[in-house]
Order: sequence, then structure tokens, then C-alpha cells
Amino acid sequence: MTELKEVFEKAFPFWDSLTEEEQTEMILGTTKNVCKKKTKLHFGGGECAGVQIIEKGRARIFITSPNGGDITLFRLVDGDVSILSAACMLNGMDVELDMEMETDCIVYTIPKKLYKNLYDENGSVKDYTMEMISEKFSDIMWLFNQFVFSNVASRLAGALLEHRALEGSDILPVTHEVLARDAGTAREVVTRLLKQFQDDGMVRLTRGKVEILDAGRLGKV
Repeated sequence: MTELKEVFEKAFPFWDSLTEEEQTEMILGTTKNVCKKKTKLHFGGGECAGVQIIEKGRARIFITSPNGGDITLFRLVDGDVSILSAACMLNGMDVELDMEMETDCIVYTIPKKLYKNLYDENGSVKDYTMEMISEKFSDIMWLFNQFVFSNVASRLAGALLEHRALEGSDILPVTHEVLARDAGTAREVVTRLLKQFQDDGMVRLTRGKVEILDAGRLGKV
């Protein structure tokens, strides 16, 4: 119980505005799950998972096209809150999203009904929720603008720099398929562009890994 309270204190700026009864209800109603790497979850279609917290690990949030392809929207890491998984509790709002665990993850889930009661009764919870949903949709709109108005090479360079930040290293254990999802293009295009980046001295390619040699130049692609 103490462990979960600490998780909530870090994750939610509204925690101290809740009554002791609301805090206890939230702690007792939350479930903890250990999700193995490559576990996939689907949200939407009128079904809300509730609000999720990634206590430990990394997860990719993406959308899937009718033909089975997918595009990465954003990632969640230690301490991040997946607020869009509860977006359908708001009238007229429903989004179809998928989550894939990129590492083993510890996930806490606050059920939709419990969170909605807090949302309806506590102004701080409502303000936080609307701000977070608005922020995520702004991020998604920025991403789609990138897909529309920037070239594939620029998006691939951005994806490489994102993985560099996530790994904290210039050596990235990332596949061409993952980079293709992040850049919104085909794997064959990624392979061709990475070879060009290598010829230009910005990266070095080895089996299953990409080593960044010049992050400054990648940021200007």
C-alpha cells in the first residue's frame, strides 16, 4: 500500500487534493500487472482500460491500419501515465490505440469507473486529465504534421535520435522494422536510408544494431 502511494504521489500532481477516503479507494481499487516484453494491449471501441501507469519499463503506443501496418505515436517510460487509455470515459471521445511492451513492464491500472468518479467530483483531477489529453493530442497532431510536411530521411534521423535518448547510448539495439514504424515508412526505405547515412559518416551499421557517429549532423537532416 505504501509502495503504491509513492507511485501515485510521483505520477499525479492532484494526489494531495484528494481526500483520505478518495486516496484509499484509489489505492485499493488499482491493480498491478507484470507484462512481459512484446505483450500487446488494445484500447478503444467503446471499452476503456482505465488510467495506466508504467512504473517500470518501456511501452510503445501506436495505431494500426486496416492492412495491418502501424505507426508509432509515442512511448511511455518509467513513471509515465497512459491517460489516452481512459479517453473514452469522456462523452463523444473514443480513440483506437494499441500498446506494445518494448521491455518487461510493471503496469498499474486504475479502473475507468473509479477514475471517472474522481474526475466528476474533483476539479483538480478533471483539470489534470483534460490537460494531459490535450497535450497528448497536440503531440499526435505534431507527429502527423511531420508525416505530411517532412521527408522520410528527416523522420528517420529523428527516430534514431529518440532511440539514442531512450537508450542513453550511441549504440542502438534497434531493428530496421522498428525504425520503419517510428518513421512511418517501409522497412526497405529505412534500409536504403541507413546505408546512405552510413556512407555519409553519420552512422555505422552492424547486425541488429545502429551506432550513431554524428548526432549533430543527424539532427540537421
